[in-house]
Amino acid sequence: MDFSAECAPCLLRRILFQTRLVDPSREEEVISSCLRLVAEEWRPGVNSAALATKVHRLCYDLLDVDDPYAALKEESNRVAFSLLPRAEELVDSSNDRLKAACLVAIAGNVMDFGIGGYEHPEELRDLFDELVAEEPEPNDMEMLRGSLKNAKEVLYLFDNCGEIVLDLPLLRELKAMGLRVTGVVKGEPIISDATWEDLRTSGVDKLLDERLTTGVFAVGLDLGRAPDDLKAAFTRADLVIAKGMANFEALSGTDVRPIAHLLRSKCQPVARAIGAKKDRNVIRVFERGA
Repeated sequence: MDFSAECAPCLLRRILFQTRLVDPSREEEVISSCLRLVAEEWRPGVNSAALATKVHRLCYDLLDVDDPYAALKEESNRVAFSLLPRAEELVDSSNDRLKAACLVAIAGNVMDFGIGGYEHPEELRDLFDELVAEEPEPNDMEMLRGSLKNAKEVLYLFDNCGEIVLDLPLLRELKAMGLRVTGVVKGEPIISDATWEDLRTSGVDKLLDERLTTGVFAVGLDLGRAPDDLKAAFTRADLVIAKGMANFEALSGTDVRPIAHLLRSKCQPVARAIGAKKDRNVIRVFERGA
């Protein structure tokens, strides 16, 4: 997805949010430096995830911090674990377990801070049942079901901390279908995304046949810098399931197909690019040739 005029204030708002997590006294220095970088690097056709990666790298370097979201990520996992029994109840009571598990996984995508008005993991408590009850729009559930029926191996791209806990019901459904599942987390801490440690903390590692990382500091996934084992996993997979907006931004302009995007459309540029309204549950499948 291309970086647009609407992406610029959103990205800088995130930079301001994470700077205030570390050292509010430096917000003018950090924002001015990141604003200059956006101006230097923004050109027609530049990928939004790629430019965001450069800006976040600069911000982290200026603040001399490895993980400004560390405390929020721990809290996100704690809140998600407290919601997991309710999530499992909703899946168990549904006459369509797979769809319910997808909606639980999408609801977890709200745990993404500094954009869209979300500031704290606790906000999900009051929203959770409402989010899971909301019909996806667009809704490619039947295409997803058909792709899974014909698949043997799925590559699952995780997104945020907390959210990864709420991926558990969907992963259990995939395993119950007899699928081999490879899970991918970030190679280094970046924004609120899950890393290697979160696989163990969440218990997701026990449901995966193979565990990989993106290998580098990157918003979403940078295929050009991906490790060889991850590139091989993309080649083997019959279906890629990509969680969250950043994975859509990074992969929407590639030939990775078939791919199923599960996310909340939290900003207008992503909503427009994926064919959704803003603030909707989205199940969007792109098949080969699409």
